[in-house]
Amino acid sequence: MKKAFLGFIVASSLVMGGSFAQFGLGISKGDSSNSFITVFGGVNILNSIGVRTEYTKNISEDSNYFEEDVSRYGLFATYTLPLVAGFSITPKVGLVKTDGSFTVKETLDKVTDSSTNFTYGLEVNYQINDSFSAFVGYTDYGSELDIRDIDTSNMDTKNYTFGIKLDI
Repeated sequence: MKKAFLGFIVASSLVMGGSFAQFGLGISKGDSSNSFITVFGGVNILNSIGVRTEYTKNISEDSNYFEEDVSRYGLFATYTLPLVAGFSITPKVGLVKTDGSFTVKETLDKVTDSSTNFTYGLEVNYQINDSFSAFVGYTDYGSELDIRDIDTSNMDTKNYTFGIKLDI
């Protein structure tokens, strides 16, 4: 009887949840004004608790001395908390693997590095209709890459993202 009751509660929470999965696309501005594109997909496991994978790639750079190629792959746990009609917040925590490749422009010397860091963020969502949401988010990626002979102090370690989500 206890197993049947527990199964009923789990099934009910899955069915009563607002959506089963989300896909999103956003444009990000880093803390040193570089532009990034972010795509993600996630599933809700229990009602508002979910798992999300993200990919972020830089699409601009501001250095006169080197070309920067940064990719981030993230795995997050999320929780969507409804606030008032149409608005919700989604905190996220997880791990992000950052791959960086830097080419010094005058010498064509290429240097690469990779690191994995604990990451957290927060999104504010506005439900446009049953299928689409707009969001504004913040993600802190932790420490910078440690690359020999290259000053990475201007590398983006935080992103401010604006985008849309598709709820399925």
